[in-house]
Amino acid sequence: LGPKSLGYEFVVDTIFPLLENSGVSSTADVLRTFTEHAACQIAKTLKGTGKSRVLVTGGGAYNTFLVERIRTLSGFDEVCVPDPEIVEFKEALIFGLLGVLRLEGINNCLSSVTGAQRDHCSGDLHQK
Repeated sequence: LGPKSLGYEFVVDTIFPLLENSGVSSTADVLRTFTEHAACQIAKTLKGTGKSRVLVTGGGAYNTFLVERIRTLSGFDEVCVPDPEIVEFKEALIFGLLGVLRLEGINNCLSSVTGAQRDHCSGDLHQK
């Protein structure tokens, strides 16, 4: 199974080589293919939840084409993109929480969320 989050390393190590070896040279085709793949994977996961509504946040919330593809492919009744303030505030809160958990040495990377092999405490601490 692939990751549940598109971390930089996964994209560089896995996605870029696939795209480079695909034979597709058009930037528009590469973007369309990558977006469709992401939407298919998200929709597949959503269908398995037994829910009919989803709140979309993070950077993908600003990609109206991606959100529409998720809506179409998932068949969800409601795919809600909140106001930008909510999208940004939620992200800030979550990253603040991850930082506090790291300072306390508490697991902040859960395998059930990220797809990692095990729960662990992640992040670097730098002091001046």
